[in-house]
Amino acid sequence: MFILTEAAKTELQNRLQNSYQLIRLQMRKSCFMKAKLTFENAMQANDEIITLDELQFIIDKAECHYFRSKTLDFIPDTTGFKQFEVI
Repeated sequence: MFILTEAAKTELQNRLQNSYQLIRLQMRKSCFMKAKLTFENAMQANDEIITLDELQFIIDKAECHYFRSKTLDFIPDTTGFKQFEVI
């Protein structure tokens, strides 16, 4: 489905808490190619689950096309704002 960079994998593992098992991956509606990630315990009826490097992502089936053949990367910028991008 998509590739996870080492930087993104490391940041997600650092943020993932034991109480959450799933990472919801969404595109930010206000800024194309920026990804929004939230941590959840359950998936919804319209979600697809994708496992990469022992991390479980859930993506709404209507948004899966945004991530096909793309790379999810973590890029801290110079102002201290950290973001995930789909490149």
